[in-house]
Amino acid sequence: MKNKTENLFSLKGKACLITGSARGLGRSMAKGLAEAGADLMLVDVLGDRLEQAAAELSEETGRKVACLQADLSHVETLASITTACMNEFGRLDVLVNSAATTVRKPYLEITPAEFDLIMAVNTRATYFLSQHAARIMIRQGRGGKIINMASLTSEIGMQNITAYGASKGGIYALTKGLAVELAQHKICVNAIAPGFFVTDLTEPVWENEEKRAWIRSRIPFGRPGTPEDIPGTVVYLASSASDYLTGRVIFLDGGWMAS
Repeated sequence: MKNKTENLFSLKGKACLITGSARGLGRSMAKGLAEAGADLMLVDVLGDRLEQAAAELSEETGRKVACLQADLSHVETLASITTACMNEFGRLDVLVNSAATTVRKPYLEITPAEFDLIMAVNTRATYFLSQHAARIMIRQGRGGKIINMASLTSEIGMQNITAYGASKGGIYALTKGLAVELAQHKICVNAIAPGFFVTDLTEPVWENEEKRAWIRSRIPFGRPGTPEDIPGTVVYLASSASDYLTGRVIFLDGGWMAS
């Protein structure tokens, strides 16, 4: 028999929708949620990798895992994502807005098209997918959890990713605003702000030896994060253990912001 504390972190019977979940941190978070007992709706633009991730996660965790290929830059597709989750599981308890894109260029070289794409995927999709999910959670009457992905660049500036930083600054502010507005419906809205993690999205960073050394020198733990470092935080935010926590941005950064 589980004790009361263990039950706080259980996601058994919950349905979680995770965008950007075909690879990287999104896939790692999805696995953590499934291991805690949740059924999953995986969403990503990468169709082949998405289907592979769904099959692997179902086999590894024994949970029901569905998937839907979708391009989040097209706002008109977002309603179909939450509809697919409801059709599959009959409920939606947790939304994790993990999908993101970036362009690494000096500020003076960024084009309007590049800026618009980054904002569409990173910020606009989070805003309106959360809106669709919140409407469902309100109708269900059980509350819910919305978990956004912020960044170190939500709070500090870095070269060559100003558009990405602008999008993640928006996520920081959006998390606060939604937390206040949705609290009356018992919907908790929080965000995780990863520091430097080794993922496909950050691969160009690690190709530069000087850059790698500088990053490690800034992290008190002395190493970048790995996908295995993130599931515990997302399970906490998705579970009943965090029912009185809302409007917070958790910097999961090995101590970077503290230093």
